[in-house]
Amino acid sequence: APAAPAAAPQEDRPGRVVIIDAGHGGEDTGAVGPGGTREKDVALAISRALARELASRPDVEVHMTRDSDELVAIWSRGEMATEWKDGRTGVFLSIHANALPGRPEVRGFETYFLSEARTEHERRVAAAENAPLHRDRPDPDEPPPESDPLLDAILRDLRTFDHQQWSSLLAEIVQEELGRFHPGPDRGVKQGPFAVITNALMPSVLVEVGFITNPAEERLLNQPSFHRDTAEALARAVDRFLDRYPSGGGR
Repeated sequence: APAAPAAAPQEDRPGRVVIIDAGHGGEDTGAVGPGGTREKDVALAISRALARELASRPDVEVHMTRDSDELVAIWSRGEMATEWKDGRTGVFLSIHANALPGRPEVRGFETYFLSEARTEHERRVAAAENAPLHRDRPDPDEPPPESDPLLDAILRDLRTFDHQQWSSLLAEIVQEELGRFHPGPDRGVKQGPFAVITNALMPSVLVEVGFITNPAEERLLNQPSFHRDTAEALARAVDRFLDRYPSGGGR
């Protein structure tokens, strides 16, 4: 068998890493729109477009937690990101589509960073995106717990990290860049206890690019031009953020 390729010397590696997480996947479809559009497909299309966009930057190493229709455990995604970061400057973006069953008129985009939820809307979105956590419980018929002990412990420790402040800034920049093309409305920066970004030890955001339950926005989420425009906006946001983030910050 051929020998495994030698690892690149540390000094030859790009100093900055961007990890892209396409939400859901495999048997976990995420939200489904009235026309049958699946959140997992929208997230993967945008994530692939973003990876292609960022690949043109020679000083940035790009990773995807999934590049196919597969189910990746929700806790594993942040762990993978932290391993890939490997002490360098890193950014983690988790791509999703929002849903509000029974409220088809609601539309727009919002970006979350990790913290306790402050509003009922933030709690609802976090609960929806954390739902895969409960798929592998020993007794699936038992109601899911009100909270996750590990998640609670991480949230209690958040104040010891500066990641939260940097993640909040990243979320603001993402919203600004999406607002340059997205018909909106701009629903602003929000916060919530999202499992997928808890153990990504770097500035991390969860981007809800639109409401799949809004018929007009569902059509938008299906358009390759929207995937491309969203990817370009997110890439600009990453560029702007990394220009401000200290090299090796948040190790």
